[in-house]
Amino acid sequence: MNKKMKYIAIITLILFVAFAGLELKTYNYAGKTPVKKLYPTPQIYQRVLVFAPHPDDETLAAAGLIQDTLRYGGCVKVIVMTNGDSFERAVIENYEIPMPKPQEFLRLGYDRQKETKNALKYLGVKGENIIFLGYPDKGLAPLWWKYWNVPYKSFGTKTTISPYDNSYILKVEYNGKNIIKDLTKIIKEYNPTLIVYPHPNELHPDHWATNSFVKYTLYLLKKENLPQFLYIIHRTDWPLPFGKHSQLNLNPPQNLLKTGTEWHLYPLAKTDIDKKGEAIMMYKTQIKVMKDFLLAFDRKTELYGFYEDGILKKYNKNRKFDDYKVIIDPEYDNFRDYENGSVDITGVYAYIQNNNLHITIKCRQPAKPLYEYNLYGILFKGHKEVTRINAKVTNGKLVYRKGDVNIKNRIIHITIPINIDFDAIYLSATTTSNKYLIDKTAWRLLKKEK
Repeated sequence: MNKKMKYIAIITLILFVAFAGLELKTYNYAGKTPVKKLYPTPQIYQRVLVFAPHPDDETLAAAGLIQDTLRYGGCVKVIVMTNGDSFERAVIENYEIPMPKPQEFLRLGYDRQKETKNALKYLGVKGENIIFLGYPDKGLAPLWWKYWNVPYKSFGTKTTISPYDNSYILKVEYNGKNIIKDLTKIIKEYNPTLIVYPHPNELHPDHWATNSFVKYTLYLLKKENLPQFLYIIHRTDWPLPFGKHSQLNLNPPQNLLKTGTEWHLYPLAKTDIDKKGEAIMMYKTQIKVMKDFLLAFDRKTELYGFYEDGILKKYNKNRKFDDYKVIIDPEYDNFRDYENGSVDITGVYAYIQNNNLHITIKCRQPAKPLYEYNLYGILFKGHKEVTRINAKVTNGKLVYRKGDVNIKNRIIHITIPINIDFDAIYLSATTTSNKYLIDKTAWRLLKKEK
């Protein structure tokens, strides 16, 4: 070996060691870790209810937990919100159809159902404990707000009702209220001891909307204090490295470590890790298009978070501004226009003063009139919805609502008169440009300070 080749070999070795060290530090906490290990008590394994926005999410998020539940003699019920039937790339690559028609999207939905049944059967879940609701893939976010009580047309199947012959409610109309009806009935009948569902900081609209639908239903049923494990599937460039790395932990995304969630690593036995990997490979339509991403969830731990409800405080002149912070949003997490700090929300603040609701949206850089700053809220009284708030600030003015707005540097302060009695608010904020979503906070339930 000549000197040049030796030099290249040494440099390569140094880079490999450096990367390996970084990988271990970042992805494989061998010693101290900011993420606690989670060892649940056997009682919560009695009746586990897992919500999956799409077929495969239940296995990616909770295959290990599912196996533990069954091992301890508990029961697992899985609710699949959509059939993942609007995934055009999956239709094109699996069926070699360059211009898919509604029937091809329907075919994908049925195939994805079969994959879930096969994978869950392999993990030990009985077929009667798998429920397909049949709501529209890529449509849960619109159903959560805009299509709450009016029909929505599916992107894939082009229908406003479920076209599947095995939906929980046959021919159910696609609207938000019907989802709440279904979830209410299921939760009441099953009476779960643990609910597993997506985290509100999920990037995929179907995932965060699933969180909102479940959270809303639990609050209506006065079951918001039930044990809840929140999982993440979709964040930008996560979980790295892609591919199968069963020796690594599934650690939380770095930008979600300090946003109010208490994260926990759920250890898996070696046999459960192997079985989870085999179950993931049963989702053939998805393996075809995103194999390395799916296998990145076959780790020695699963990841669950606890996101507690907040408090809507009364104004007190002795309190600091940060005392009113109710939502922490990660920086540099825009959906588009990534470096634009004027639309990158970093926090939401809220308080009540003299029958006025004060909400402040804070951004990374000074706000600009050409963008829209949006506020969404649902007011509750006695665990019942009483009204909704939809306020938009554009060109420095407040539209859709009576009230006032004051913009100063990075602060957009909105004051809204509230003339009805309420005891809780479910809150979120977004930034948009020409109706295109740029940034979005998690939805968070705030209980009014007594």
